[in-house]
Amino acid sequence: MAEKVLIVDDDLDTLRLVGLMLQRQGYQIIAASNGPQALVLAEKEKPHLILLDIMMPEMDGYEVARRVRANPITAAIPIIMFTAKSQVEDKVKGYEAGADDYITKPTQPRELFAKMRAVLSRARKAVTGPIAEPATIQERGFLITIIGTKGGIGTTTLTLNLALALHQHSQKEVIAAEYQPGLGTIGVELGYKTNDSLNRLLEHNEFGITPLDVENNLVQFAAGVRILTASNDPLARLKSYSASHYQQITQFLIGMAKYILIDCGVSLSASFMPIYPISNAIFLLAEPTSLSITQFQAIRDALVEQGIHQSRIHALVYNRVRSDMMLTRSQIQEKLGIELLGMITPAPELAYHASLNNRPIYLHQPESATANQFNEIARKILTFA
Repeated sequence: MAEKVLIVDDDLDTLRLVGLMLQRQGYQIIAASNGPQALVLAEKEKPHLILLDIMMPEMDGYEVARRVRANPITAAIPIIMFTAKSQVEDKVKGYEAGADDYITKPTQPRELFAKMRAVLSRARKAVTGPIAEPATIQERGFLITIIGTKGGIGTTTLTLNLALALHQHSQKEVIAAEYQPGLGTIGVELGYKTNDSLNRLLEHNEFGITPLDVENNLVQFAAGVRILTASNDPLARLKSYSASHYQQITQFLIGMAKYILIDCGVSLSASFMPIYPISNAIFLLAEPTSLSITQFQAIRDALVEQGIHQSRIHALVYNRVRSDMMLTRSQIQEKLGIELLGMITPAPELAYHASLNNRPIYLHQPESATANQFNEIARKILTFA
């Protein structure tokens, strides 16, 4: 799991800039804009490292460092002072307050990264206190992103029903999440009065989202299955959210369940680019038509160009139309050059009645052929998860 860094600075532009730089280096970021908030987050989140400004209102960085060191829960967390105060007296005062290193602004990113790596390396070797590995770090969940080759193909149906099947076969916690503001359907189909938990998270500053925020917005749908719903309000689609928002939420989700399934909608999105590389598996959902298979190949090639190994990209087919014109399973596999992970056959009446009853297909008729197809996919996931 990515190492967690708490950035403390009252300058929001600095929080944003440094946070983005560190996320690109693979760190998980939490942020505080003042000393009291930093102390609360340090005790609750137990970060691997604190990057601490000095000149802040209410409580300066020196006092924050002293209080971190005085608290047995946070005492062993490494601290790097990151400040514009460059006098020798300032540095001495920082070290006396408990800093492990001291960097003056402005600095070259590579110097910052090098010092962070050095401090974190020393901390890992010490293996004491709240940064001990791996006892205090929750096991990373298995992240599956689901991408459709066209709109309306059934990515949300797959996400929710497969989450239920995975829990049934693994008896582990599973999270199903919608990542498309304005296009959410899970909440509507299940008859929920409110269905904007994702949108509430996205309204936060991207580095102000905490694990508690994410936990509080997950809805317990069934035993062992929680969901994160997106609003179906078309106006929500007009708002723009950074890739850091989605990356931050995802980093927290993968510490909250054994399996995490994310509905990423149609094709690739710039907002989700940081998520694809950290996904354990990417499911591309197609229809059994030549056009859809061609689009599948284009998306797969684009992912490979981004450094995603082909072994992590899996093909599924959702056939929701009865027609002799559709490609067969063997024809699809021949065109793709890989074996299908699963093929879901049409069941329009079942889907219709399940929707009327505000229930997923998997729960509405658990003995149906369609439910068994979700079971087959879930069992295959368990073999490589």
